[in-house]
Amino acid sequence: MEALDPILERLLTVQRPKRPLPLSTRLMWTALAAIVYVLMTITPLWGIQRATPAGAAATIFYNPLVSTIFGSTFGTWAQLGIGPIVIAGIIMEILQFSDLLPFDLEDKRDRLRFSAFQKLLALILAAGEASATIAMGAFGPLSPVQAVAVVVQLLIATQIIILLDDMIAKGWGFGGSAINLIILLSITRSLFVDLFSWNMPTYPNVSPADNPAMQLPLGFIPALAVAVYNTIYGSGPGLLALVFRQVGTLALPDIVSLAATLALAYVVVYIEQMHVNIPAAYTQYWGFRINIPLRFMYVSVIPIIFTAYSLILAEQIIAGFAALAGGISPALAVLLTAMMPARILTPDYIVMHIVLYAALAAVFAWLWGQIGGIGPDEYAKSLVESGLHIPGFRQSEKIVAKLLRRPINTLIVLSGLIAGTLAAIGDIFGVWGSGIGLILLVEIGLGYYTQIMQEGLMEVYPGLKRVLSR
Repeated sequence: MEALDPILERLLTVQRPKRPLPLSTRLMWTALAAIVYVLMTITPLWGIQRATPAGAAATIFYNPLVSTIFGSTFGTWAQLGIGPIVIAGIIMEILQFSDLLPFDLEDKRDRLRFSAFQKLLALILAAGEASATIAMGAFGPLSPVQAVAVVVQLLIATQIIILLDDMIAKGWGFGGSAINLIILLSITRSLFVDLFSWNMPTYPNVSPADNPAMQLPLGFIPALAVAVYNTIYGSGPGLLALVFRQVGTLALPDIVSLAATLALAYVVVYIEQMHVNIPAAYTQYWGFRINIPLRFMYVSVIPIIFTAYSLILAEQIIAGFAALAGGISPALAVLLTAMMPARILTPDYIVMHIVLYAALAAVFAWLWGQIGGIGPDEYAKSLVESGLHIPGFRQSEKIVAKLLRRPINTLIVLSGLIAGTLAAIGDIFGVWGSGIGLILLVEIGLGYYTQIMQEGLMEVYPGLKRVLSR
């Protein structure tokens, strides 16, 4: 890897601030990062011929759920979103965990190399995805100059997102990463559309005259206003049409989905407040004991992102092979349908969709617990370094890790199961932003709220920070 040092050292980066910044300043920089990203989502790519995806790339790269999670907007500088960065991070974590990379993350220089190599990999993935998108004709026919221009623009856009992430991670911004910020913005935008869009809903091969649900605006608020007007004057679909609106497998914003969205959000917030307490004691203060709270939803964001992406990818691959084979069997058709997030109220879909999401989320949660630095060994190390130990046992990383292995591994798998189940139930009831999107929105929002409250309290009472850091 040392041979790559000249390249890695030339990658753009952001320097840390010379001193810790106050919360208000960091929030300002975070707001600036959000504005930059929003501007990217409305800045069109120069040289493209299509404003919407077409051809094979339309089904492979541009699933609406994946676009929402990765914060991508077709035909703009946010075309790739955070996809290259997230995938590069996952690849690096797996390779590092498998000892296939010669980085010692305890060494400061190796940590810098690891970070720089991850950025380089993200740019390589961005170039590959941009080239594949062009080759598959998603942007329409492009001249060589236009194709090169599109790739260059998307590389610059990816570099901007990398710098935004670097800026927030190094203390200029708030929240630890621009990734969460972009996911939050993307899902919020989806909810905003579900609430306020005046556009009329469209669905392939379905005429509005055949379905009253399509005769009301897409957004719930405009649809409610039109439905009230129609009820008063008897001129079209009224309030009853707004109770349950569906076209094919597409759930339009209605009263049922509104109630499901509020209910799921409440359940997620409630579960997020649950903790499992582990008794501990300070070694240097004899007799001083505390409870260390482990979140009941120990890990949930990453597993459900993996679950959604893997199911969508598998569905597209199987459907592609089935199309080449000339058709699919009824059993395979049911399985393919169960892979898709949709509001389908049939017993076979409900059971298979929940089982697929819950099982895959649990598997991915366990895998992430092994490679993501959140397992019992890493937790035990942080406890011992903080001067804590489990009462009745020696202050040893191995002993503490052994004691924590069962509760932490149980929480990891259980949190994956619960997150996958809730996401699937959300899809079935048609929650706004999808079940996965709503869970991500609530968890990221709660994380921001908790951090703002903690840091605000520490700024008001500086002595509290010194006490908590001991």
